[in-house]
Amino acid sequence: MSDVTVNRQWVLARRPVGAVSVDDFRYQEGEVPEPGEGEVLVRTLYFGYDASQRIWLTDDGGYMRPVGIGEPMRTMGIGQVVASSDPGYRPGDLVEGFMSWQDYVVARSDGPMPLRVLPPADFPLSWNLGVFGVGGLTAYFGVTDGLKVGPGDTVVVSAATGATGSVAGAVARAMGAKTVIGIAGGPEKCRWVVEEAGYDAAIDYRDDDFAERLRELCPDGVDAYFDNVGGDMLDTLLLHMAPHGRVLICGAMSSGYTDVQLQGPTNYMKICTQQLTVRGILLFHYRDRLAEGARELGQWVREGRLHVAENIVEGFEHAPGLLPTLFTGKQPGKLLLKVADPA
Repeated sequence: MSDVTVNRQWVLARRPVGAVSVDDFRYQEGEVPEPGEGEVLVRTLYFGYDASQRIWLTDDGGYMRPVGIGEPMRTMGIGQVVASSDPGYRPGDLVEGFMSWQDYVVARSDGPMPLRVLPPADFPLSWNLGVFGVGGLTAYFGVTDGLKVGPGDTVVVSAATGATGSVAGAVARAMGAKTVIGIAGGPEKCRWVVEEAGYDAAIDYRDDDFAERLRELCPDGVDAYFDNVGGDMLDTLLLHMAPHGRVLICGAMSSGYTDVQLQGPTNYMKICTQQLTVRGILLFHYRDRLAEGARELGQWVREGRLHVAENIVEGFEHAPGLLPTLFTGKQPGKLLLKVADPA
């Protein structure tokens, strides 16, 4: 094991009220932990950022145990095994899974998501947190299994510049969709959605007459809607769904994830009159199929059918400052913090 004795940490100092801020976290230094039976000591290399991290900071925690006051902030990350009491992991292995904002974490293989060993690859290590990580895999299973997109479908994706949304459009195209439309905020992001992410068209929810643009681009209605936003946007889309359309609830960015209790859509009777199917997605339920999704995504990347976008910041000190930017505006693609290089 390394002779390093200091373990830098960013811990939760207080529960955020409203929007999350840098002041909700505190820097401290602890000791490097020792792995117990069945545990793995991992040196962190990359932290991933996802909007759902905000809900983990509530008293409820959403779909996971809440992060406790004084505990390092939970994150999906990439790291390198330093020591292991689990025969499935060896020192030197590169791994991806649940970690936290500290240099060294103790992880297990039997949590809600498997700590997966990353095989040697000819693509950047960081892609395992983006296109081949939670965002990309959620997009893959959301489009293929949740929405069951097929030839001839008109597909709409909200938050189309995000880690999930930026991949969902390409997956829909690969599944044969006729028209793929992304929703984003501002002309630059809308340009990116079309020119970089490969969507057929983009709707600027800030400036355009949103409903009119939907009618113009989807004259026969929307067959499949990948919802990352919720709120008023979901309400509007329900009015524009085609008969027997499908809606996938993936996120509620409009809420800021400050509470687990959110107001439902007021246009919900359209589910009845249009005979819509509404489903949710949580990647935990696909834990046994992650390799399948990664293989398909990898093939599309090699064929040039899927654009990979990352926004990488370097430096452990930036960990708490990046989280609020998920809600206040960031560059397209997956937001990552690089902490260290592999040994």
